[in-house]
Amino acid sequence: YPSVVESSSDGVPLLVITADRPYENRDNGSNQSVDQVKIFSSTYVRWFRDIPPPSDDVPVSLALSDANHAVTLANQLAGPVHLNVQFRENLAPDQGPIRNDNRIGSVTKFHTLRFTDVPGFARWSQSGSRWQRAFYPGKNVNHSIIEVAELILQSRRGIIVAGNLRLSNNDANEADSLTSIISHFATVAGMPILAGVQSGALRRERPVIPFAEHLLKHPSISKGLRPDFILQLGSPLISTEISKMITNAVMHNVQTSHVLVQRLYPYERADPEFTVTHRVSSDIGDFLKSLTSYIESLGQQATMKCSELTPLLHLGRELQKEMPSIIEETSRAVNSQTVEKTPNDSILTEPEIMSAISDVLSELSSEKLRGSSLFLSNSMPVRDGEFFLYPRQVTENDQTAHMQTSLSGFPLSVNVNRGASGIDGIISTAIGCGDTFTPTTLVCGDVSALHDLNGLYGLTSDLPSLSNAQSKLHSRVPLTTIIVNNGGGAIFSFLPIAKHGQDVGFEEFWGTPTKSISFR
Repeated sequence: YPSVVESSSDGVPLLVITADRPYENRDNGSNQSVDQVKIFSSTYVRWFRDIPPPSDDVPVSLALSDANHAVTLANQLAGPVHLNVQFRENLAPDQGPIRNDNRIGSVTKFHTLRFTDVPGFARWSQSGSRWQRAFYPGKNVNHSIIEVAELILQSRRGIIVAGNLRLSNNDANEADSLTSIISHFATVAGMPILAGVQSGALRRERPVIPFAEHLLKHPSISKGLRPDFILQLGSPLISTEISKMITNAVMHNVQTSHVLVQRLYPYERADPEFTVTHRVSSDIGDFLKSLTSYIESLGQQATMKCSELTPLLHLGRELQKEMPSIIEETSRAVNSQTVEKTPNDSILTEPEIMSAISDVLSELSSEKLRGSSLFLSNSMPVRDGEFFLYPRQVTENDQTAHMQTSLSGFPLSVNVNRGASGIDGIISTAIGCGDTFTPTTLVCGDVSALHDLNGLYGLTSDLPSLSNAQSKLHSRVPLTTIIVNNGGGAIFSFLPIAKHGQDVGFEEFWGTPTKSISFR
């Protein structure tokens, strides 16, 4: 304990590793067992991690990532970090009985190939380098410019992935500037962009592959993609197809680099699949401007590069032309099978709703959109946005289309609560966006709306604490709410448990039907 205190007080990096009993021997009177979880005060310890016993159910990438993160934080935060590692007897790596466990089949089992069958292990074990290179302010973030530039120049199949870009505020100028910086960098580096819906206005830029998630679902494309350099700007990523592409690339090519650039808070890892090879904690715009300048300084040979994955742009634009008719025909087929509707009902499918929103946005002028905000609820709306919310295709008779660097008519800001990805407080959060007098459109599901109906009180002027002038001002929160009523938790119908129906009480406990409630 004195060394932990001294390390913390003097700002000396220290890695503390302790051995502990497994979960089943904790807090039940087992011999030689004390509570070691956060045994050192958080006043001194910069970060703590309780690591489960070695098992092939827990991949080696987790342990390697934990160890790498611990060393990074000890250096970055200048102090002690604590790894508490559980062990279960038999402690030997070979199979053997588990001590004091007389149940049938209670032997230590360990399959080495399963344990190491994870992205990044082959690269790490063959190269002898660190699991992950970390660059952070005040230490070595400037060195990352040269290293990342070299990776780009060595690559042949580079691609850019954009997640939540984490704008410091809902400022239209900041969003517009960052979008232009990313687009210009992509042009200089010769790489296409996979832009998640959280990147907002970036989806209007010409280097972005439209409807990329649909392309990635095609087996020939997903198998043949094989990027050798992935530059991820911001996190998290919503698209499972993009995450799967990254995992497969790192898994099957030891030379693939996955660079994450994001202004990370001190303890943040932002690497759920353990694929990140280089982590740069920096403002995205500042980093890309420096990286672009460095590449341009290397001359024409560097700026004339073109990724072998750029044909995806053509495929995406061809799909963009066909998508309206695909959505219309598929929706017509779905509606023809819908029995619970009256002749006066007009039913829109969820893809049609997102397509309609995209059409409206495309028709608005840039000035009207400037400072506007779209808020997508978790569950289905954000996934529908990820798949279908793209700008309208530029028509062939638009004489200026080939000269455009971007498509006008798309929101500068798309907000999503993806911290914990819950459905609570969605309406209240959207009202908070609108309360800054930013015109906000909220798209949420019926269950999400029911969870936060009382949030609508924030739209009323009946607030006794306000003066008359303030009350009138408060009642003009520019919020438009679209509730997608799909009869309950429709997203759970995609889970395997749905096929068991009433045998497991699916509708009652999972589907949570809302048929008895009207939002009219």
